[in-house]
Amino acid sequence: MSEAQNAVTLSPVRVKFTKTGSLQFISHLDLMRTMTRLILRADVNVYYTEGFNPKPKLVFALPLSVGTESVCELVDFKVWGEADCGKIKEALTREAPPEIEILEVYVPSTKFRDIAYAEYRIDFCSKTLASDAPLAAADAMTQPLTVMKRSKRGESECDIREYIKKLEMICFDEIEDGHRRLSLSVTLSADPEMYLNPEYVVTALKDKIGYGDDIAPGEDYYDIMRLRIFGADGGIFR
Repeated sequence: MSEAQNAVTLSPVRVKFTKTGSLQFISHLDLMRTMTRLILRADVNVYYTEGFNPKPKLVFALPLSVGTESVCELVDFKVWGEADCGKIKEALTREAPPEIEILEVYVPSTKFRDIAYAEYRIDFCSKTLASDAPLAAADAMTQPLTVMKRSKRGESECDIREYIKKLEMICFDEIEDGHRRLSLSVTLSADPEMYLNPEYVVTALKDKIGYGDDIAPGEDYYDIMRLRIFGADGGIFR
């Protein structure tokens, strides 16, 4: 730490950004490395950890599984002195790859522990989707949705309905090559003690809606995108 840095304070900064396209296939660890390099290339005066291996200290909200896109990723870090959020946004945008769009840079007034829910769009695309797939998806919420869920205590059967705040159909239509697409909006618990990965919703619903699960090229597939993050008061988390 330089004498100049020691004489000034640290300011918290929160960056909201997208993770789409090919970046959905990188791990959370790789995303951390990507954002670290992006911040360094942008020449942001970021706070480093202390010790033998100092590095920018970044804290991410709700890490995603590989294969999930997001338009509401959040990362916190600190900068030396007063944060010029406009300048930081401009610098990050200039250096960001196409799959990362810097949406907002601001001084946060909340903590990530205040996050309560997250909303996702899940698109099931299959030639075998049943004609009553929307009804089957809605009806699934009236009966046990049992999956094998991992937790700190190991893996066990779990009815995930209590983790689902909302499940609504967005659309059901015909797309290319004889595929049908069922698009659902699901709002899931993001509380650390009751966090639900949207992959569990896919597992619980696919047999009920007739999703074939054929992974051969051109056959069945599903997409997941995180759309919004909410606080306990139901408002958009910032």
